[in-house]
Amino acid sequence: MCVTGMHRSGTSLTAHALELLGVSFGAGDRLMPPGPDNPAGYWENRDIKELNDDLLARLGGSWDQPPVLDRGWEQEPSLDPLRGRASDVLDDAFGGTQPARRLIGWKDPRLSLLLPFWRTVTPITTTILTVRDPAEVAASLGARNGIEKPQAAVLWLRYLFAAVANDPGHLFVNHGDFFEDLPRTLAVLAAHLGLSPPDRDTTVDAHQLLDPSLRHHVAPAADPADDNPLCAMAAAVWNGGSLDLEAVPGVAAEAIRCGWLRPPIDGELLARARAQAVELRDRIRRRRRQEIAAQAESNAGAEPHAQPPPTPVRGESSQLEDIDR
Repeated sequence: MCVTGMHRSGTSLTAHALELLGVSFGAGDRLMPPGPDNPAGYWENRDIKELNDDLLARLGGSWDQPPVLDRGWEQEPSLDPLRGRASDVLDDAFGGTQPARRLIGWKDPRLSLLLPFWRTVTPITTTILTVRDPAEVAASLGARNGIEKPQAAVLWLRYLFAAVANDPGHLFVNHGDFFEDLPRTLAVLAAHLGLSPPDRDTTVDAHQLLDPSLRHHVAPAADPADDNPLCAMAAAVWNGGSLDLEAVPGVAAEAIRCGWLRPPIDGELLARARAQAVELRDRIRRRRRQEIAAQAESNAGAEPHAQPPPTPVRGESSQLEDIDR
């Protein structure tokens, strides 16, 4: 099984709870260590995460700028080397000395987009899709990555629609349910996976994960809808925690899922790069004029009275060449 969901949505909390219920997440030394933004741990195999990043890069994108993924993309023969690597990663994480468990799993938000690829490597029975209020996700991404709200909203929609389409038999878990009704949430998870119901010790251990101080960026109950249409669209789909996937027409939802509809961040970055290119060219022209004037004075035998030409900024020309390319 796999844990899917948008980044900053509580997928780590879900994975940790599943581990307490009896799911094996593989060799402990292969899991990413806790970080400042996730002190309770990520429960994420670092080799799987790195492979997913390489796969997204091979496809022309990244986790925060996902590539276009039309149906059938996962069958491309050019991905065969990554398939072999993925098989080795799974053998390394779950083979050999791992204790016998009825179910193994791995977690990475990127699986929301990349699950079809992993299904060409190994059978996957089901997924647990963790969803959080898009306003809270946007606040968290803004604090951690500096991502603007419209981009965060489209990322939230993209990951959600992709995760649903890639596994129609998923179990949806609201991030807030862990805090508001933990025993029931654990019982639902166990039942979906065919595991034994959580006993008292498991529930007590799970309560230790719910440090309220770690639940940052809680959206106010009466938070008015953002006037940005992309944020409003995400809020309509969230529907107060009762997902309404029909809030986005089918054709538009499919375009979002594949990555054809995205925020205007690409255009803004291109405009910014063009402005930087113009500025760099002007700076280089001014420096060259200063150099020519100084050389002319020197050739005429006059004492230079102007300031010597400044040393070119390190990397300035290479920056200009990169932008031109």
